[in-house]
Amino acid sequence: MVPPFSLLTEAWIPVLRADGEPDMIRPAALTDDIDGNPVVAPAWGRADFDAATREFWIGLLAAACGTRADEDEWPAWFEAPPTPAALDEAFAPLAHAFVLDGDGPRFGQDREDITGETRPVSQLLIEAPGVNTVKNNLDHFVRRGGVETLSRAGAAMALFTLQTYAPSGGAGHRVSVRGGGPLTTLLIPGAEDRRAPVPLWRSLWLAVPHRADGPPVPERVFPWLVPTRVSDKGQPTTPDQVDPLQAFWGMPRRIRLVVEANPEGRPCDLTGRVDPLVVRHYRTRPHGTSYAGFTHPLSPHYQTKPGEPWLPLHGQPGRIGYRHWVGLVVGDDGDKTKRQAAASVHDGIKRLQNQDDHAARLGTRLIAAGYDMDNMKARDFVESEMPLHLVGKVEFRPYDETVRRMVRGAFEAEFILRVSLKQALAIEKGGLLDLGRGRFWERTEAAFGKTLAELAKALPGAGLEGDTPHGPTLDRWCGHLREAATAVFKELVPVEDLTDLRQSVAAERVKAEIGLDWAMRGYGKLGQTLFKALGLPLPEAKPKDGKTKDTKSESTKTESKPKKAKGGRG
Repeated sequence: MVPPFSLLTEAWIPVLRADGEPDMIRPAALTDDIDGNPVVAPAWGRADFDAATREFWIGLLAAACGTRADEDEWPAWFEAPPTPAALDEAFAPLAHAFVLDGDGPRFGQDREDITGETRPVSQLLIEAPGVNTVKNNLDHFVRRGGVETLSRAGAAMALFTLQTYAPSGGAGHRVSVRGGGPLTTLLIPGAEDRRAPVPLWRSLWLAVPHRADGPPVPERVFPWLVPTRVSDKGQPTTPDQVDPLQAFWGMPRRIRLVVEANPEGRPCDLTGRVDPLVVRHYRTRPHGTSYAGFTHPLSPHYQTKPGEPWLPLHGQPGRIGYRHWVGLVVGDDGDKTKRQAAASVHDGIKRLQNQDDHAARLGTRLIAAGYDMDNMKARDFVESEMPLHLVGKVEFRPYDETVRRMVRGAFEAEFILRVSLKQALAIEKGGLLDLGRGRFWERTEAAFGKTLAELAKALPGAGLEGDTPHGPTLDRWCGHLREAATAVFKELVPVEDLTDLRQSVAAERVKAEIGLDWAMRGYGKLGQTLFKALGLPLPEAKPKDGKTKDTKSESTKTESKPKKAKGGRG
């Protein structure tokens, strides 16, 4: 007889330690050897599983230890983490909710022993081709058959990942608490040695929300402990009807894993481990829990109109970079759309500001991860990091205003570059404009991080008050923007072949390049808008030999002006 698989006592989570060696641990071993060779990252070999594992740990810590995450007690565990034995003791009251198989409630699965036709276990993977796609032999790009057998550990993580990020699955198959492909943002604090990896514990504990009303009732947190709140008549489930912590443990899909013997010793197709019991199929039923009104602590949210509910941001094509600062790191009250950073980021910044550990603040990074979904189709899984280099409470307001102006200025500089390219190449839209846009943001990414680090060091002695930005930083940043825009323009607009072009075409290219340079120096309407965004004083007058028109030509009058920088896709 093989005992039931407990996700709290089994060593089932693959991780990477600071020395680069892989390990397999139980959840409480997260803090094992934290001062010598700590755990630094999940290591499933799949970015979506790694991201879901971080959420699993944060949700577990929130349910078991959230009462300790207040202003007084939180710092003690951040500086001196609890031992694995202490975490085992804290997790013990929740043990019955974390058994994957057996006769009682099953982790992440419907209470009913669902009968009927089975589906291959590969269908638990979000990127897998759907049932109809396989049936009609249309799985040309993402082929079937790559995953046929999962160990119980692999099945547990596949199931949790699906329930956490569930996209639309057809009639009656509900999406996750945050909809399909939600974006998750977390802070990674710095360390004294910038080259040393940061213990995973510090990032996870930094994101755990404080619980003020005592330990939760497990049956209100973990939906598989009670009969499923079905939605066959469209009934929603709100935070008032369950514990708000169910945001971490939502169960939109009604699923029962089919656990069977593995006499031939077939290894797991995801982990390579041999388990005496494996999962090759599962059964499902429509109309699982339909969630509404939850504000997830790990996701940034937006609001289109006052009074309407806050909606979670979702992953989008392309990498996430500093142009998304506003909305991912700080909130924004835009003209049409309001954005707020994830509670994990907002509260994490405050927690770090209260610490004496300057290295933790100055080395802070933000990680953003999530599926880029097209309805039911997974186009990509996006994961990016960007530096924050946070400062203390006193300096944060001028720091925040300076960074906001840097981002706004970058959007204006990108607009000037795009207008200049349109004029020089006589095109309205197309690949070259998109290429120029992408190159501009890539070229300025490193300079942004370096500028932030310099700003964080300069502000403590600058004597700025309120929302006053740091002028010298903005002036240097304007130089970086001008350099990047000029370089990208010259790469995409050839000048060595001007003698082979019609005189009018050559003249237009030269005019566009001159116009770009003057606009990036603050001249003309576009230049004035750039300098206003950056908060820089306008140049006194244009030199006499610089009589160039504004770079916005007749061919670009329909170009829409960039809106105030927000935390969406930019």
